[in-house]
Amino acid sequence: MQNLREREEHHIASKRDERSYWTMVTLAAQNAFNDKAAQFFLIPLAAWIVIQSGAGGGGDMKYVLGALIVAPFIFLSPVAGWISDRFSKTSVMRASMVIQLGVLVLISLGIYLQNLNIGILGFFLLAIQSTILSPAKKGLVKEMVGSERLGFASGVLEMASVLAICVGQIVSGFWFDNRLAATGDGWSAALQPMMILTVLAVPAVIFSFTMKFYPSPSNRPFRKEILWEHFGQLGELFHDRRLKWSCLGVAFFWFFGGFINLAAVQLAEQLTGGKQGFGSEMAWFLAAASGGIVLGGLLGSLGCRRNIELGLVPIGSLTTVAGCVAMALTPLDSGWMKTWMVFTGAGGALFLVPLNAYVQDVVDPSKRGRILAGLNLLDCLAGAGAVAFQLALSKFGVSMSGQFVAMAVLTLVVTGFSTKLLPQHFVRFTLLSVFRIFYRQKVLHAERMPAEGGVLIVPNHVTYIDSFILTAASPRPIRFLMHDNFFKRDGIIAKFSKLFDTVPISPSKAKEAITVAAEAVAEGSVVCIFPEGQLTRSGAMLEMKRGFEMIARKAQCTVLPVYMDGLWGSIFSFERGKLFKKVPYKLPYGVTVAWGEALEWNDSQSETVRKSLHKLSAEAIGMREILHYPAKLLGQDIEPLNGESAMWRTMLDRVRAMSEKEQRALFTNALQVAESPAFSKSGIIVVDGTTELAPVFSIGLMLVHRVRVILTDKEVTKEQVREWDRQYQIEAYVGGETLHTVLKDSDVQSGVFYHTRGLLDTEAVHPCYPIGAVDSCVVSISTKHPNAISELNLFQAGWKEGSVGRLLPGFAYQVLAEGEMELKSLVFGGDLDNGVLLKGRMDASGFLYFAE
Repeated sequence: MQNLREREEHHIASKRDERSYWTMVTLAAQNAFNDKAAQFFLIPLAAWIVIQSGAGGGGDMKYVLGALIVAPFIFLSPVAGWISDRFSKTSVMRASMVIQLGVLVLISLGIYLQNLNIGILGFFLLAIQSTILSPAKKGLVKEMVGSERLGFASGVLEMASVLAICVGQIVSGFWFDNRLAATGDGWSAALQPMMILTVLAVPAVIFSFTMKFYPSPSNRPFRKEILWEHFGQLGELFHDRRLKWSCLGVAFFWFFGGFINLAAVQLAEQLTGGKQGFGSEMAWFLAAASGGIVLGGLLGSLGCRRNIELGLVPIGSLTTVAGCVAMALTPLDSGWMKTWMVFTGAGGALFLVPLNAYVQDVVDPSKRGRILAGLNLLDCLAGAGAVAFQLALSKFGVSMSGQFVAMAVLTLVVTGFSTKLLPQHFVRFTLLSVFRIFYRQKVLHAERMPAEGGVLIVPNHVTYIDSFILTAASPRPIRFLMHDNFFKRDGIIAKFSKLFDTVPISPSKAKEAITVAAEAVAEGSVVCIFPEGQLTRSGAMLEMKRGFEMIARKAQCTVLPVYMDGLWGSIFSFERGKLFKKVPYKLPYGVTVAWGEALEWNDSQSETVRKSLHKLSAEAIGMREILHYPAKLLGQDIEPLNGESAMWRTMLDRVRAMSEKEQRALFTNALQVAESPAFSKSGIIVVDGTTELAPVFSIGLMLVHRVRVILTDKEVTKEQVREWDRQYQIEAYVGGETLHTVLKDSDVQSGVFYHTRGLLDTEAVHPCYPIGAVDSCVVSISTKHPNAISELNLFQAGWKEGSVGRLLPGFAYQVLAEGEMELKSLVFGGDLDNGVLLKGRMDASGFLYFAE
């Protein structure tokens, strides 16, 4: 059976599986529609019969039929579970369709003979058929789609059935009323629709035989003890804490759904007196509740499309509470009553979808039929409880407003309980929902995350919200390593750290920290460590500390590099020299998370991880939307601050004459340069137009980074420089030997960034930072040393003696030989062969040194 679970976990759905799944969804929906249509033809028919007899009112048929629906689930659930486990679920589906057809014929015959008792018997048999079908259809989902898509597929199946139930309720009410108005006879009003439903059940039998055959997972023989396995099934269900609370949550939804159904019927009775129009009014209320359930189910399925989001549970229950309170405060004949019913139904569905998917995901495949049958029993006990609850409130004369208040109180208790049980999921989902308002995330290669087992994630580190970025992009929950100083403080960070199962480590106790982290990975968790040890304050990757190597070696686990692109410049990064205290450039902010190829623990050295992260950065930066249409960028109005010149027009014409691939390479290089703190958006820089790098720093930075440019030539003078320095707040000067010579003895305080084959004399009153370039492509930039801003920030070098700066993000690289490297920008997956050969070397911190 363990092999069966493993097959399901790694199952990739074939086209046949896909077709069978959608066939099953259709059959389940058709079965649910027929159930509810039959019930809601019989309810107004019974009300008509009672009124014809002169008794008045609508009678208690809604309670009788409600009890008949749940009775088979209560008494026959063990048998249904055994059938689902013992026989092929495909065969069970087919047999159910055949039984359904025969029962619909019986109900039609009862109405034709004007014998309500035969119709009620048929309805009871239809409920038995649904009891047998339920564990089979739910158990098939994971076999068809596997674990990864289970949340979405389960949500679609559940909501298709709920939608069909809703449509059956609504259509039958309107249909009966229209027929009754036309014929004046309740029997005739119900007969024709039931005959049509019977005919439409024939194609369902045929389509059931097109489904793929899935073999039985069990050979368990039938024993009489199966007939009273109710408590055993419930005991087995309650034995697992995860199953117990999630199944109780699912059961509460059906309690809530049964209450809303009966409340809708009672509302229609009170507004019409059970006379003409009762069916239509009932249908309108049911349509409102059903529409809300479908809407909430759709939102819940979308929310679970990547992961099963249990954080939706308390959000859904809070929505339900608000809806019940609003209905209690609204007059019964107000149109707002139906609006609030939509709102309430949506909350209930948001509550149900993730819980239902979670149950199916965690249950053992060999026990799935019995567990799901136990869940059906629990659901039906809840449904029976809803019938008894609503009947008791009605008999004691509690008004509809009072009933809604009572339901709101019950749901509020469930909300508090679910929030207490699922605090991590609730907070995570809420915060990630807020996060997605401000960040538009693109995820590359999420399938590279191993489906199970311990994994050590090693990402780059740019902002204080990197953990949220990774959590939102990861197919599996992540545990983060954090300094134990945060745990010792009595603040919000400490509470969050404990809530999210963060692994505390002490930098002063290195061996103990490595042991603790390795044990967390060995337990099978996905653990994240930021190998740089601190946030980058220069935009480039820092030196990789060796701690992750020792953790990987001790745990002998998979190491997974992951690169986050686009975060430099957000308010949570150190761009502009400060954190938080700055206005965001745009909302939402685009972020790409690229998952790398898994590395074995014995092949996870610092250099290997750095190389992998750089390759991922090259792929990620090439996917930025701004690079999609270079011609659109060049169509913008651009001009230097010091006016147009022949040199400027010549340069612009040269760039516009480039091929689209060459233009994209130019703008990609400008984006790489923009990752340096030396060039902020809307900053003003002076660019020497005579150098080979002028197009990148002028046209490129101006278009992709909104930098404002003053373009110079060989005729630039010290007086002009002084005037620009006085008139503008120059952020940087970029040039070669010509510009450097002019600035050498000036009193300019801005940074000077220069490109030359040799290192210039930097003895001047202004700082000078070398730029590394190969074949007109900027590959590295030096900057001033960024300041530390907290006790945890260690020194970070912006430049090193003899170096031409740190390698820019966005370059994949490989060492060809000693003193020789190849750099490549993987624009749009490498469709442009723009590799450059660098004669030199790179140190462990990413600083480049050109060969003499």
